[in-house]
Amino acid sequence: MAAMSTGSSDFALADECHDLQLIQDYHGHRDPRYTVHCTRTTGQRFEGRWDAEDMASKKTVNLENLMALGPERLAAILVELADGDAKVKRRLRLELAAQTGGDTIAAEISKRLTALRSARSFIDWQKRRDFVRDLDLQRAMIVDRVAQTRADLALDLMWRFMDLAEPVLNRVDDSNGSVGSVFRAACDDLGTIAARAKPDPVNLADRVLAAVQASDYGVFDGLVAVMLPALGEAGAAHLKERLRKVLADRSEKPGERDYCALVVRSALQALADGQSDVDAYIALVPPEERRMPHQGAEIGRRLLTAGRAADAIAALERARPKRSTAKAARDDDFHLIGLAADDAWEATYIEALEATGRQDEAQRLRWTAFEERLSADRLRAYLKRLPDFEDVEAEERAMRHALGFRSFSTALDFFTGWPDQARAAQLVLARASEIDGNLYHLLDPTARLIEGKHPLAATLLRRAMIEDTLDGAKSTRYKHAARHLLECRSLVAGIQDFGTFETHEAFVGRLRARHGRKTGFWNQVSEASKGRGR
Repeated sequence: MAAMSTGSSDFALADECHDLQLIQDYHGHRDPRYTVHCTRTTGQRFEGRWDAEDMASKKTVNLENLMALGPERLAAILVELADGDAKVKRRLRLELAAQTGGDTIAAEISKRLTALRSARSFIDWQKRRDFVRDLDLQRAMIVDRVAQTRADLALDLMWRFMDLAEPVLNRVDDSNGSVGSVFRAACDDLGTIAARAKPDPVNLADRVLAAVQASDYGVFDGLVAVMLPALGEAGAAHLKERLRKVLADRSEKPGERDYCALVVRSALQALADGQSDVDAYIALVPPEERRMPHQGAEIGRRLLTAGRAADAIAALERARPKRSTAKAARDDDFHLIGLAADDAWEATYIEALEATGRQDEAQRLRWTAFEERLSADRLRAYLKRLPDFEDVEAEERAMRHALGFRSFSTALDFFTGWPDQARAAQLVLARASEIDGNLYHLLDPTARLIEGKHPLAATLLRRAMIEDTLDGAKSTRYKHAARHLLECRSLVAGIQDFGTFETHEAFVGRLRARHGRKTGFWNQVSEASKGRGR
């Protein structure tokens, strides 16, 4: 960087026609011949550089550069693209229709919705991305083009769009949830458009009821909440009456678990939330379910919001979780760090304790949560409420506890997220035999995090992943294991002493002796080495 700065200064001074003596004095050169050489080579080095960079920036595809082409040239390019791409042509037709008004573009969208509904071909993951773009384009056009001038037409179109959910999801590979996300976004749009369109509230309530009952894929789960402004008092009252009747009819039918009844009950609870009626919400929770921690947390949270902290404590006490030692062990085994099933209950209970003036109890519960499962959130809250200087001592005590925690993976995740790279490395070096190489989702990011200052610890994490892959003959991971091996090699120069651990050469030698026949892995190593120019 210093060389570039000096060279640039030479070039600038020379360019401004300063004499040789000034440039020589600027750099402190004893021999003027060196100043002449430096100035000449600097000029050659930078000659044409700025022109090249400026040329590259003008070729970047961005709004400013494209506008410089002019409307005629851009139109010609778009026509050419549309001739060979149905998606581009469809988008251009929609944009042209939008120029003539809401009715015209609504007709174009209507045609596309009809085509989507009548389609039968299966859409696999390879075609899913383009399909999602097309689907979301129709949704966006309804919101951004039609709804601006014809909210009534937009509302009808959006209902039709939502009716596509079941037939579309039945024929699309939605393993990543992207299609469902489009419909959930459209559900939110329904509320906004309905508030603008101002339909008859009673008719709207009936339409909402039908949608809620038909929500097989959960795309209408938030419908009642977003529709409340458009429903108004009359619509909400009509919807509540009809939902209660449906629930009463379903309750008379036999069956251990009635999905429709659950959906209707959730809709009624959404109404209760919208009207800030906590007691109505609680009444809709079956008595036996009020003892479940997650239901207790939901009830407690609403009571706290309503300013009824004492009632919240009582509801939470009835739903206190019973976490067995066996379950705790299973949680460690499956690395459920920070994902305790009763975390929401605990957070709500702590808040309720503080709301009722029981701060000391809240602090004890925070520390206990940290001790039992290394909850970083609870520890931060605990330290935040300590007096100055006491928090430093408490944090040090917490770190010592984490270093000796019964689950190595839980402790490593804690130090990675805290973050404390030094202690993460200390943990790895002290308890290397406990590393579970199968936990690549933890070990890989941790290795990348600590490799700069702690290359040996990062190496041990990667070795564990490599050995787990090879010992289990997990061929789908060979490519990653090969990458880890090369990363280990790249860190050798930064490791001054391997101590009691194998050198890189010894480790590779042991791998070859034990797994020399796994040619798929070694081929990946060879390919990766070539890719890195080694």
